[in-house]
Amino acid sequence: MIFKTNLCAAAALSALVLLPAAIYANESGCVSYYDASMDYFPDKVESKYASGFDITYKGNAKYIRNNISGETYVLYQCGTPAPADVTPTPASSLQVGNWTKLIAVPGTKIALDSAPASAAIELLGAQDSVAAAYKYFAVTSPCMQKKLDGLPRIQQNFGTPSNRRRRSSNNNGDSRLVRRVSYDTSTLGLQWTFTTYGMNDPYSIAINPEDAGDMLGKAEWIKFVAAFYNKEAEANTIFAGIESRYNALKASSASGTAKKSVGLARYNKVANGTVLGWSIDQVQPWLAQGLADAGLSAYNGDTMSFRSASDFYKAISGWDVLIDTSGEPLPHGGATIPMWSNLVSGYGFTSSGGRDFANSLPAVADSAIYRSDLISSYQNATDYNEHLQIQVDVLLGDFIKIASAPSGAKDTKWYRNLPQHVPVDWVSVSSCK
Repeated sequence: MIFKTNLCAAAALSALVLLPAAIYANESGCVSYYDASMDYFPDKVESKYASGFDITYKGNAKYIRNNISGETYVLYQCGTPAPADVTPTPASSLQVGNWTKLIAVPGTKIALDSAPASAAIELLGAQDSVAAAYKYFAVTSPCMQKKLDGLPRIQQNFGTPSNRRRRSSNNNGDSRLVRRVSYDTSTLGLQWTFTTYGMNDPYSIAINPEDAGDMLGKAEWIKFVAAFYNKEAEANTIFAGIESRYNALKASSASGTAKKSVGLARYNKVANGTVLGWSIDQVQPWLAQGLADAGLSAYNGDTMSFRSASDFYKAISGWDVLIDTSGEPLPHGGATIPMWSNLVSGYGFTSSGGRDFANSLPAVADSAIYRSDLISSYQNATDYNEHLQIQVDVLLGDFIKIASAPSGAKDTKWYRNLPQHVPVDWVSVSSCK
């Protein structure tokens, strides 16, 4: 029996020698052959939730539509011909938006200007592909910080004097001038730049989990990034884990109990320290869903601004949890992360009326005022814009802790409790292990 089995194995091996090698997984590099009848991407991804992108496969190509940036990316296997049915938008085009971009994959030499893309690349184990970054790009990941420290920094171009601004029409038929923006990638031989916004050039890829419609839709953007590396199998495994843990946490949350109310607010301070007013921010759909899955109820009104402190206090008086979105302005421009003392001053809690309000506000009484900047870098980057955009199972865990803590949660991953004086976890290259 063993002898017969060995004969069968030998026959199979002979067949493999005589025939072109079959593809059992997506290629990690270029191929040296092309067969029009072959499926070059047996490992595939699909968008199951409200992610904001769609992807289809055909032979040696992947067709991706980013419905948020309004761009189409046609990816084809390196070493095979570009799809004949695709006409990419010319690099010299004056078209604003709705570009079609034709790109060979997998990625081996790319630039970064997107924190969520950086997180996805790390989770996929594709860090070696990062060869440059935008001049002002910063991350919290200590190991990515270390990698970026030794890489070139690229600029954004705003076109030549003749095409610095481009003309398009708005919905009323009027014309407007729009700046043409692109990344300077030519001198370094970079394949593309992962960015946040749709750029009017052939080599920029917009990553938009912050605009997804729901929590697991955010996590699906790891599939989007994976498609550019032929790492669909890895992305499916990672996402399945996130999805499973998320649903388990959701099932065990306090969603059936009385819901605490949550709102987003900020004080509006200028560089000289003057507070000009206060604002209530609108809760994005994915955040509202995540809060609800944890047993919390999000403020569902519109964005509002106040010049009167008493009117602002009245508007937020029913909140059990306040998530602060303020920035503490710096004297020479920019902003830094506020501490509890900044919030006490910014919200006017030190005035006589403010003290009375603070004592009556459930969020203050329960030490339930948070910011999403617990993990931050000295370059003023926060992990809220990075790993939080993908690892929504851990984010839901934070929300559940906030929902169940009787006097303010302190053991969260991303949300920092300010009344409890939870310190910022400042990460740097030295933290890379």
